[in-house]
Amino acid sequence: MPVAAIAAFHASTLVLYFASAFLYLVDLNRHGRALAWARALIIVAFGFNSLIFLLDLLAKEGFPAIGLREGFALLAWALALLFILIDRSYGIRSLGAFVVPIIFFSAAAASIFHPGGQEVVREQWNLWLNLHIVLVFLGHAAFALAATLGVMYLIQEKHLKEKRFTTLFFRLGAVAELDTMLYRTIALGFPLLTLGMLSGAVYSRIEYGVFWQFSPKELWSLAAWAIYAVLLYGHRAYGWHGRKAAFFAIAGFIAYLLAYLGLKLASWAVGLGRTI
Repeated sequence: MPVAAIAAFHASTLVLYFASAFLYLVDLNRHGRALAWARALIIVAFGFNSLIFLLDLLAKEGFPAIGLREGFALLAWALALLFILIDRSYGIRSLGAFVVPIIFFSAAAASIFHPGGQEVVREQWNLWLNLHIVLVFLGHAAFALAATLGVMYLIQEKHLKEKRFTTLFFRLGAVAELDTMLYRTIALGFPLLTLGMLSGAVYSRIEYGVFWQFSPKELWSLAAWAIYAVLLYGHRAYGWHGRKAAFFAIAGFIAYLLAYLGLKLASWAVGLGRTI
């Protein structure tokens, strides 16, 4: 497909994500037809996003080197997929006003950085590596949703404590509903991340002869996994929920950001400095 057509797909995806985010924010302040349009636009945007990935995979026969550009793009795609599924299942209308702007900024950030590699190396056609990438990013998207629900819960809890019944209070929904959705989202993301880490370990064993290389990325990823494991155990064994669960969800996602984006940004900055 011509480069101009691919660029048009990318631009259309960004415009649609932005329009959807704007309409979700409008609906947060004033109910009306904006919600229906916002939901339709994000589905169309996700369709364009998926088509871009499909064309890329067919052209390169596998995932390209995962740099910042690919990481942001995959996070936007995975987050949009999970959001659409959760929105259709549970219909928390205020969630889009918090999540879809993150999807837009993630997709926009992908256009800032150069691709991770110009061509796919043979090892990256490996089934275990491709499986690792998909599962890990779906897990990270679930945790991004959980962190967003945690922020929404804390905002709503503060409103209740201060007895500030603003328009935002009535739009966010009940704290019990937010708490339940937070736990279910983490319960979805945890096995995805676990399977992603296991498939990555198998790939590492096949390619490098070891299951674990003790790299900073792996250690931070393990820290994020441990945070969510503790939360799930505490929820089942001790009934942890509410404020504690919200802080755990946010802390786990921060650990992920340090594990992936922080290290990638540092590497990108070093590489940029060498070219100046």
